[in-house]
Amino acid sequence: MTHMKIITLILAGGRGERFWPLSRIARPKQSLPLISDKPMILETYDRLKSLGDFAIVANSDLCQQFKDVLPSSLFYIEEPCARNTAPAIGFACQKIMHTYGDCIIFIETADHFYKDIENYLSEIQKACIFAEKENKIVLIGINPTEPHTGYGYIEEGNKIIDNFYSVSSFKEKPSLDLAKHYLKQGTFSWNSGMFIAKCSVLLKEFKKYLPSMYESFQTMDDQDYKEETVQKIFPLLQRISIDYGIMEKSINTVVLRSNMHWDDIGDFNAISRVHSVRKNGNYYHDEVVALDSQENIIISEKLVALIGVENLVVVDTPDALLICDRNETQKIRTILKDLDEKYL
Repeated sequence: MTHMKIITLILAGGRGERFWPLSRIARPKQSLPLISDKPMILETYDRLKSLGDFAIVANSDLCQQFKDVLPSSLFYIEEPCARNTAPAIGFACQKIMHTYGDCIIFIETADHFYKDIENYLSEIQKACIFAEKENKIVLIGINPTEPHTGYGYIEEGNKIIDNFYSVSSFKEKPSLDLAKHYLKQGTFSWNSGMFIAKCSVLLKEFKKYLPSMYESFQTMDDQDYKEETVQKIFPLLQRISIDYGIMEKSINTVVLRSNMHWDDIGDFNAISRVHSVRKNGNYYHDEVVALDSQENIIISEKLVALIGVENLVVVDTPDALLICDRNETQKIRTILKDLDEKYL
């Protein structure tokens, strides 16, 4: 194990728009029981609490909501507004450093699913040990099992030790042909979005690649995170992801290529991967009658009858009904722009 304190930082500020109409601003994806009878944020906490201390970064409304299902004693870091992942992570990292001193920080989200928890924790601990010893940012790459077009990829460079490699490049979500090429090459892994580093190492990268943002963190820190200071400075931070802002530029990253089972619960299709389907490839919670219908995902509390349809997502809530081709779930967030606020 590491000698330093390990703190798991959960990024929990997202809205989970591709799960509309189940997910809403007032009850986003991480508060929903999508993979078990527990809210996903509680599922995540239960999985990781053995690693060490636990911190959550989200807006004040969500932090309050999480306190209803998680221990209120956890370290809650409230964002005044959403500014993407670089400001969220940097702000949280600086505040953790202020509170605990230098430590290992493990960045995770509340929308991942793992079948083998023991293997998952073992891989994370291995990454923590490497990050402490080598002063590197350790990215978790997942050994790809199919030519997936919905994930970003990490191209591996030279082998360092065991399954740790230098990072050659980052690749955007590819076309199917390109994804097949990556799979055949054998030097590409799925970018899980998880990473591990010392707070000091990560903040050094902010200072190098996002210097004005780093200075803002220092100002808030110097002012002891007074509410008026944070409310004034945080909304002015550049809106940029940690990937674009730091990871794709840094020369201090390595990737741990892992064979752990990992699933990103990104849209309704993930539900049918996590749960066993019923008859003819149809997935549903409650009562469905299906005639000549297959590969549909049905979420409804009332009887649903299907005749001659396939590959649909049907989600019925008290005030909204979604009917969507399973291949078009990425577009759900687009349609939200046209909805009245009362449905968001």
